[in-house]
Amino acid sequence: MTWSDTPSAAAVAGRQTYFFLSYAHSVPLSAAARPDTDFWVNRFFQDLGAVVRRGAHRTGELDVGFFDGLVSPGADLKQTLTDALSVAHVFVPLYSPKYFSNAWAVGERDSFRSRLARLAPGRAARHVLPVLWLPLSPWEERPETAQALELVSDDAERADYAENGLRALCKLSAYRRQYESILAVLAERIIAVAESEPLAPSRAATVTSSPVADSGETALVVTTLTPHGPRWRPYGDQHELGVADYVAATAERLGLSTRVVAFADARAQAPQCPTVVLVDAAIGAEAAREVVDGLPRWAVPLVIAAAGERGETTPEAIAGTLQDARFPQVLPVREIAEFERCAPQLVIEARKQFLRHGPVDPPDGPAVPRPSLRPAGASDVGRGKEDR
Repeated sequence: MTWSDTPSAAAVAGRQTYFFLSYAHSVPLSAAARPDTDFWVNRFFQDLGAVVRRGAHRTGELDVGFFDGLVSPGADLKQTLTDALSVAHVFVPLYSPKYFSNAWAVGERDSFRSRLARLAPGRAARHVLPVLWLPLSPWEERPETAQALELVSDDAERADYAENGLRALCKLSAYRRQYESILAVLAERIIAVAESEPLAPSRAATVTSSPVADSGETALVVTTLTPHGPRWRPYGDQHELGVADYVAATAERLGLSTRVVAFADARAQAPQCPTVVLVDAAIGAEAAREVVDGLPRWAVPLVIAAAGERGETTPEAIAGTLQDARFPQVLPVREIAEFERCAPQLVIEARKQFLRHGPVDPPDGPAVPRPSLRPAGASDVGRGKEDR
């Protein structure tokens, strides 16, 4: 295999694939529980892979497909996705209202398109086979959706597909025939392109997650409270990314603009931003409480006990101390699996708390505190520690 520039060792070792599935991650419906909001993407990936496998002639040489649900926990996601995009022959984006504003999804598409730059436009277009996953509003219609509708030639089936999107057809048994028909057409086109017009091996541009547009939403701030600095890696070799970078990547995959900053910078930015604070349990309860004192009430801490470390104070005790100090939803974690399960909850909780308690920005002028319904001079009795 020859590359246009130096790939990572993982990409050299990996086999080429028929297709790469790209989609905008769903925001968890609740911070209290983490439902598998991308269950139907996984189902569709498995169904499409099975149909491609049945019809393909090069499965001894090529893997069938790839999507980010196959990424190993703790892996460097940007590098892994870039490697996978470098060996895929067809790019299958699941278009939805959030796809075009999701930094990760658009970053994947731009990365794959970098491999098509030297092809004639007509040939390049055949390597991108979009699907209408969720219907767009009439005012959101884009040229890309017209290409997605070309999967269906029958007028009645196309109407169902255009009105409901393939996700609904995948979920509802009443649409099983239409769903299987679209799967068959899509798989046939993937096989035809990958086997008759394969892409020459080439290095895809690195996937980026820069915001695709200014949504007007305040960026999430992620910081760490530890002697080890903002790139703290409490799980060692189990995680290629620091825990702050992992939380930031989780937020970006959910379509939220994010930045990782040192704790001193976070203290300055938190009054205007949703904020996540990753607390090293090794510093102890009182030290943690003293340092975070002064952060706004919407800052959301997560207490992490580093792998192999046993401090004098348990992470549960530190979480309790911080919660007593008026922070919401303070969670303690020990194992890497616990941390990864908490990451989406942490992001959504921080955003929710900021929207509930953060400052209001008037059209002209500085931010002001949210108005209170309490009469001026009213007693503080019963207000709770979080308002003091």
